[in-house]
Amino acid sequence: MRVGYLTDMGMKRPKNEDAVKVLRDSNFFMLADGVGGNKSGEIASTAVLDFMADYVYNNPIELVEGSEAIFVYFENAVNFVNESILQLSSTRPEYAGMATTLVFAYVDHKILYVGNVGDSRVYFLHKDEVHQITDDHTYVNDLVKMGAITRREADNHYKKNVITRAIGANAYNNPDCFNIYMEPDDRVLLCSDGLYEEVSDKEILEIFEESDDMQDCAERLVERANLNGGNDNISVICIDMLEESDE
Repeated sequence: MRVGYLTDMGMKRPKNEDAVKVLRDSNFFMLADGVGGNKSGEIASTAVLDFMADYVYNNPIELVEGSEAIFVYFENAVNFVNESILQLSSTRPEYAGMATTLVFAYVDHKILYVGNVGDSRVYFLHKDEVHQITDDHTYVNDLVKMGAITRREADNHYKKNVITRAIGANAYNNPDCFNIYMEPDDRVLLCSDGLYEEVSDKEILEIFEESDDMQDCAERLVERANLNGGNDNISVICIDMLEESDE
């Protein structure tokens, strides 16, 4: 597979509270977005990815077989990093209350496994269509699922950025887990809300279709988000399932 990734401060924020990490040897990809309004969001997002990387290296995921076992692995990993962030938050006064989203993906041959806590997303691009795999853990998304408001109303709701689940926010934060069969031409996008709040699904699809190189794709997505406003930090990981031998 081919991979490209980038994180950017955006046009309006004074610092970057997003972080990305790619573990190529393990086919494991992750992204975090420090929760806005909380202290030390940039510390939380970087630390959670370091903790997750430690967990994956110390507990090789490639030794885990079967969807159920991998989902249990994801839950154990998230509980580990959540506890690690809670412990870190107690070490300094300025870290108290810090929290972050976390989304991650693992490619096992032809199967994509995904886990998420918060509102960072994974998209699956298949046959000229963009599909959101993850489910946002937000106040307004809960209202939409209950039928209290429409999706259009959610887009402009004054609480649209209030998340209901985050690493470090609670003692326990189980991830949502998903898996999907991948075909050679399929592509995957992990991103923070700074990307999808600014760039439409149509624009995402167009940029992927015009990009053979995934690093170029990542850079173009970030550039488009900034051109469209850049109101938040922007982070992306772009994955092309095309085998290297087929290029």
